[in-house]
Amino acid sequence: MSTIERLPAHKSGVASRTPPGFFQRSGWPLIVLGLLELAWLGWFLCEPLPNAPSPRGAITRGILLLDTFPGVVPDVSFRESLLGKGLDELSHVENLPQRLPIAAAAGLIVLAALGLGDLIRRRLSADLDAGIGERLALDFGLGTVALALAALLLGRLGLLHPWVFRVGLGVVAVAGVAGSRFWKWERPRFETGTAVAVLIVAPFLVLMLLGAMLPAVDFDVLEYHLQGPKEYFQNGRIAFLPHNVYTSMPFGVEMLHLIGMEVMGDWWWGGLVGQLLVALYAPMAAVLIAGSASRLGSRWAGRFAAIVYLTTPWIYRLGVIAYVEGPLCYFQAALLWTLIRGWNDERAPRGRFWGLLGLLAGGAMTCKYTAVLSAVIPWGVFSVADAVRRRSARPVLAFVLGWSVVMAPWMIKNVIDTGNPVYPLAWKVFGGRDWTPAREAQWSHAHGPRPITSAHFWHSVVEVAGRSDWQSPLYLAFAPLAFLKPRSRKPALLLGGYLVYGFLTWWLLTHRLDRFWLPMLPAAAVLAGLGADWSETMAWRIIRAGVFGLAIATNLAYSSTALAGLNEWTGDIEFLRRDMPRRLNAPLATTDARLPADAKILLVGQAAVYHLNHPILYNTVFNTETIEVLAGDRPPQEVRRVLHDRGVTHVYVDWKEIMRHRDPSGYGFTDYVTPQRFAAWIAAGILGPPTAMGMEQDLYEVR
Repeated sequence: MSTIERLPAHKSGVASRTPPGFFQRSGWPLIVLGLLELAWLGWFLCEPLPNAPSPRGAITRGILLLDTFPGVVPDVSFRESLLGKGLDELSHVENLPQRLPIAAAAGLIVLAALGLGDLIRRRLSADLDAGIGERLALDFGLGTVALALAALLLGRLGLLHPWVFRVGLGVVAVAGVAGSRFWKWERPRFETGTAVAVLIVAPFLVLMLLGAMLPAVDFDVLEYHLQGPKEYFQNGRIAFLPHNVYTSMPFGVEMLHLIGMEVMGDWWWGGLVGQLLVALYAPMAAVLIAGSASRLGSRWAGRFAAIVYLTTPWIYRLGVIAYVEGPLCYFQAALLWTLIRGWNDERAPRGRFWGLLGLLAGGAMTCKYTAVLSAVIPWGVFSVADAVRRRSARPVLAFVLGWSVVMAPWMIKNVIDTGNPVYPLAWKVFGGRDWTPAREAQWSHAHGPRPITSAHFWHSVVEVAGRSDWQSPLYLAFAPLAFLKPRSRKPALLLGGYLVYGFLTWWLLTHRLDRFWLPMLPAAAVLAGLGADWSETMAWRIIRAGVFGLAIATNLAYSSTALAGLNEWTGDIEFLRRDMPRRLNAPLATTDARLPADAKILLVGQAAVYHLNHPILYNTVFNTETIEVLAGDRPPQEVRRVLHDRGVTHVYVDWKEIMRHRDPSGYGFTDYVTPQRFAAWIAAGILGPPTAMGMEQDLYEVR
């Protein structure tokens, strides 16, 4: 029997009946199971949140849940409750028209992506017995990969112009709609269970999409996820940025921000379009997760799996903050769905089937290099297994070809720019422009594997299972139960093995940043969906309803707070554009506001620069400090000439950020930048005396 079962679809949303097992014949095991679920939820609600410090003491999810409703906690009025605060943040409906241009631009891009994706899917004969929702979800991912490659090509040719993208996307959207002939697709049947699932996840989706259209607040987003596309937009081309090493990594997701900027003709508003597109990967992934669980179990298992995934605070967070892990989770879901659907489908041509999987694995890797562990290697192993099973090399060759079609352009770009196809990784093998042994040691110290001890291991196990601030209790509550149902036992073993592999590779081979284990969530959601549907007894239904109800209420309460992301969902975007930089970094925002329009700022020690409106020179901490490159050991008058040649009028130094990097737990910072050196330049008449922009931030005028 094949490892991955091709299971028949179920009708009317009713789970298949299996002979009653011991748990279903006896009452007391269900009582024990109910007590275990209650104990797990109790721990989850009482465990302090590690990333939510408070002067009043530890914050727990239980406290947040009690604070949700007025009167539960004494002296908490409706206005002070989380429910009251959330409704207040949703009450400024007069600001919603500000979102219409963002939604319209995103809609144009989505239509173009669906058209391209539909064309690719049909060329690969990859219907795989899919419903309309699953086809659209798969089309979306394939289409965004194609759009990203098109943007890369146009950018390298210096053809970044708003009307090139507006006309091009319009033509592709119209052609895609005409080519798909969607009006001939079979209409989906209305099912009460599906409607109930949609109603449950609707609050999370509404808040997520509104939150995605708010200004960016995260450091990494401000440093490169949005800053890189902004520079490409302003320069009119995609070229090597020697001051920002992160922009040499695959930028498949970031190309959506660039496309949004071109459609809007503005980098700031276009960035919001890109953020909305990133958020749309979540519901698309949920559709494919539901399809996977439905095929392995029942339609109810699929609905449960989608609910588990979309109500996870991590998924909400990935939707409102433009990280790349949200799209990466989508590609993991698409890979799993495609493998389950097509493993034993003899109607799917094997070459095209594995070519499709290769395209999806490539799409995953254009999100993040670490996808080589979560996507490329595992599905590459499956392709080898299929090749052995069929005594043909075609599956492996097709998988590699599909992956190469997507990844080769990004690797060729890096070879041209740096001489290293995976820059800045594998420096010891390929070398790389502007990379030195010292820079490699700094990078490895920050991003290399962490110490291997039993204490660290069990801490990580607990973190992933439920301690992480944005984790949901539903995964551990239901996933183990998938092994109780004979029908789902084999796929549960496969999914469980993949999750063990994912955890171990994350723990052994990365620096264990929490976001790096998130590609496990789609498979874990499928497993949880199967587990939630392990029994149809009334006793289990009651237990399941209680677990879902309490967990979803807890997750929604947490997701509604600023702990999960900026939650001013209906706020005035124009006001937030002005106010958010001040909230994030008041000294830097004040500098940007006060300087004349023709000023150009050289920033030292600060790289979260996306919101700045002035022309700037900056660098990330892993690049050579720009002021060190410009000034070096030159005599004072030569330094003045270099600064004038580059148009620099002011130098901004963030001493606080410099000290943070120089801390033993920081990333490191060059010894070149010192107060004494700046004092010497002041004495030489190169710089004017410092103006304090903050407690530990100084601004110098170039003379």
